[in-house]
This record gives sequence, C-alpha cells and structure tokens, in this order.
Amino acid sequence: MRITKASTIIEAKHLTFTRNDEEVLHDFSFAIHEGDYVGVIGPNGGGKTTLLRLLLGLEKPTSGGIKILGGSPIKWTVRQQIGYVAQRGGSLDNQFPATVEEVVKAGRTPRLGWLGVWRKTDTCAVDKAMKEMNIEKLRERPMSRLSGGERQKVMLARAMAAEPKILFLDEPVDGLDPQSREDFYKLLRSINKRGVTIIFVSHDVHAISREAGSALCLKHQLVCHGNKSCHIQGTQLRDLFHETHENLVHHHAT
Repeated sequence: MRITKASTIIEAKHLTFTRNDEEVLHDFSFAIHEGDYVGVIGPNGGGKTTLLRLLLGLEKPTSGGIKILGGSPIKWTVRQQIGYVAQRGGSLDNQFPATVEEVVKAGRTPRLGWLGVWRKTDTCAVDKAMKEMNIEKLRERPMSRLSGGERQKVMLARAMAAEPKILFLDEPVDGLDPQSREDFYKLLRSINKRGVTIIFVSHDVHAISREAGSALCLKHQLVCHGNKSCHIQGTQLRDLFHETHENLVHHHAT
C-alpha cells in the first residue's frame, strides 16, 4: 500500500507581530499538515492568542506571512473551511434569547453562499453536528438554561455545522468541571480521527501532552514545534511553563 505524505494546510513564514512598539511574536516559521492535532502552548502573555488571531485573519502580521489552504486567512473561500470555538462561548451573551438549534444553525452561514439560501444539505449538516455532539435533546432549550459543558458542546456543534477542514479552539474547556472537560476532549478526538485538522490553544501543558499529537510552543518566539523533537524538561520547562518536569507530547496508541 502506498503511503502519501499529508499536505501542508497551514504555513507561516518569518512571522512577526508588534503591538504598541512591543514585539509580541518574533520571526518564526512553522507548517501544519492536514489531519494534525496541534496544541499551542506557552505562558500567559507569550503570544498564543495573538497567533490564533493572526491565523484567523483578525490581525495582520507586522512582517512575514500566513497561508491557510494555500490562500490568505481573510479570503472568503478560506474562511468557509474554518471552524472556531472561543473560550466560554466567546462573545455570545448567555441571556441572548436563542435556542440551541438557532445557535448551531448560525454556524452554517459561511456555507450558504452570497444569496443566503437555506437548502436541505444545510439542514442535514446542522442535524449531523447536533447528533455528533449529543445535544439533539437540547434542540429547543434556550442557551440561558445550559450548563457550561452543554454550552461548549453547542459552540462546537456550531463550528462543525460548517463542515470545516480546520478547527481552531481557544481555551475551550476553561471553567468546565472535570467530566465536562473529558467529554469535550473525547469529541475532539472523534473529530480529528475523521481528518479535521485541530489547533488547540491552551495554557495546560498536561492536557496538551495527553490529547495533542504535536505541540507548538511559544514564548514570544517559537520555542519548538513538532512531536518527538518537542521534548522539553528541566530549567527550560521551568522557565517556559513554571513546571518541574513534563514530556510535552506523545502519540496515542488508539
């Protein structure tokens, strides 16, 4: 059987970002391949969220460039293929008078085209996302009546309703109880096994070491990127994560 190398799906070259005359990210390059599960880790203020905003096209690099699926992050055809889950539901007001189904359907918007015509395929995609996240029974429930774990499952379903090739997540399990975190991670494993590329921003080195296939480690610059080569311990790890010893990543047997 012939094995083909996964194609590059995200590429950053000589990426630098400066804010208020302060260099937040300094001249680094990396590539992420189709089907990867990458944990973006580092200390608070190390540039994780800034990198995510650059990848989402919400900020423009001071120098260097980013290509996603061969194009600019701000290109509409690229945006159509990206899903995003924010920390604690992002800017969605918990009291906003919307049902679970309405929120998930909103995630399908990028796929509707310029005329915004809703088709049977759109309904199927929404139903599939809700079924996969096991929130079908919550379909008519207002968002204000959901637990934190249920809310994040809805946000994940909203992102997956667009059938993205790449899924970005920014500290999505922050504030969740242990069981809700494990349920969420299980869903991500299932999504990744289907071939969706995942970029997971977290300050939790232990979670990334357990869940991700590789790590992209930041402290204003790229400390390391990869799997077997991304092994940090001792003083370097204490300086970066304030930990004493931890293997950053490993590959799962399953």
